[in-house]
Amino acid sequence: MAATKDRMTIVFFSGTMDKAMAMLILASTAASMNMDVRVFFTFWGLNFLKKDRDFKKKNLLQKMMEFIMPSNRTKLPLSHMNMFGAGPEMMKRLMSSKRMASLDEMFDLAVEMGAKFYACSTSCGIMGLERDNMTNGVTDVVGATTFLEMAKDSRINLFI
Repeated sequence: MAATKDRMTIVFFSGTMDKAMAMLILASTAASMNMDVRVFFTFWGLNFLKKDRDFKKKNLLQKMMEFIMPSNRTKLPLSHMNMFGAGPEMMKRLMSSKRMASLDEMFDLAVEMGAKFYACSTSCGIMGLERDNMTNGVTDVVGATTFLEMAKDSRINLFI
């Protein structure tokens, strides 16, 4: 009988830079340990997957939400000390000075290492996010039932 891989699932609900860093560090570390990694992005976490602002095919409320949310992962705020956008820029400079990878580089590495990234279909419908406005590296758009099937046999389940 073949051994099954350990699995880690993460629900990424947050839309902040610092929590995205934590999610990516955990995802890539688990993937480097040969774990099956699956991340499910829902509500504010979907901002991480967006390519850019897109107002097409959205109703008025969705357009208003799109206007006030970050346009993509490079614009995510910090959960604390955001300081009208200065905090994330300071964090990016600090990361660079310490030779730490950017969010884009960490995401690409996690994808390269085999981590799978899923967008919540229900949240996408509410927010008006279409698959063609998601960054490369998104594995699929799935519902909660599909994700729970993935999560039920996971050794590690995290909510960030």
